[in-house]
Amino acid sequence: MGVPTSCPQGDLLAVMNDYVDGSVFIDTPWEPAPDTDLAAAIDAGGIACSYGIHDAEVGATVLWSTADAFASRRAQWQADGQVRVEVAGADEAWALQATNGSDTHLWALNLLVGDAWIHIGATFLPDLDAARPLIDAAVAEV
Repeated sequence: MGVPTSCPQGDLLAVMNDYVDGSVFIDTPWEPAPDTDLAAAIDAGGIACSYGIHDAEVGATVLWSTADAFASRRAQWQADGQVRVEVAGADEAWALQATNGSDTHLWALNLLVGDAWIHIGATFLPDLDAARPLIDAAVAEV
């Protein structure tokens, strides 16, 4: 297991298209703000990849990085209101979910899978069950 060295586009992009038809890989010049998940992931040698429809601002960003980077962010996730959740195949998982009336939205998911941290940030996931195909595709890349 290891962190991908480039942004996967095969199976992961196919799964993204199941969620958001017309999704493409969005080549993004990252300039992470200090003390963010993005900065922690990239500073630890990880990568960040965005997929979706750029003009519509709908899609997902997936980060792959190290277990040490995951550990460095845990306290911040808790402070930000993320909660520990059970995700099959993950050693540990944290999620940021919001509920507005009867609508629930899964905004971010952080997974520790072996020696890899996988972060999925999305604009279209209602819950963990709906996220499963995307989780599986992201995990398959490590």
